[in-house]
Amino acid sequence: MGSDDLFKKKKARTTAQLARNNSERAKGDRYLIVCEGTKTEPQYLAEILFHKKIPPQRVKVEPNNGSSPDRVVDHALKIYEEDARSGDAYDKVFCIFDRDTHPSFNPAIQHIHQLIKNGKPFVAITSTPCFEFWILLHFDYSDAPFHPAGKKSVGDQVVAQLKKKSGFAKYGKGVKGVYSLLKDKTANAIGYAERLRVIAGKNGQREANPWTNVDELVSLLLDLR
Repeated sequence: MGSDDLFKKKKARTTAQLARNNSERAKGDRYLIVCEGTKTEPQYLAEILFHKKIPPQRVKVEPNNGSSPDRVVDHALKIYEEDARSGDAYDKVFCIFDRDTHPSFNPAIQHIHQLIKNGKPFVAITSTPCFEFWILLHFDYSDAPFHPAGKKSVGDQVVAQLKKKSGFAKYGKGVKGVYSLLKDKTANAIGYAERLRVIAGKNGQREANPWTNVDELVSLLLDLR
């Protein structure tokens, strides 16, 4: 096969891909989700997207290349700006990270607030102490705070509680099938998270322990057509 034929085939594939992207774009807004974690959050979200048959042209889930909240925001901004330069910026950018013991948590929140003031469509999706608290809310409502104890970090304490729940005895980072186990309880978790934020609103919201707004992102994804 000559070089001209190879070029034509490559061009045809590129044209077809652009056509598919434009077709998906015509169906609605595009979303970028950048996660602090490289396993748990991306896997959970990927399962929701698979269940809803939402293509990556509509929702892109991107693990972060660093573990701190400030790096999550920086990475999300880089992707957003690269996409905007192509002429078709994401309609909304979600940055998912935990409070845990990160010293950059508040600076990351402040950075997002500044981006919003500058017209950037960024949203902070956070959990205190960690993402696993959102999973716990599928079982029961609780506003009991978590604290480190002995050799267990505050995150370890949440995971220890989660492992007591049915189906989660062997829970670990990146475990598959979490959404499948929980999907029938998702409405309960959303209601509990909303209730918790109403109460936490009197105490500075994200400063509260525990706290999460992961339900806001999950609700958006589940409502996509």
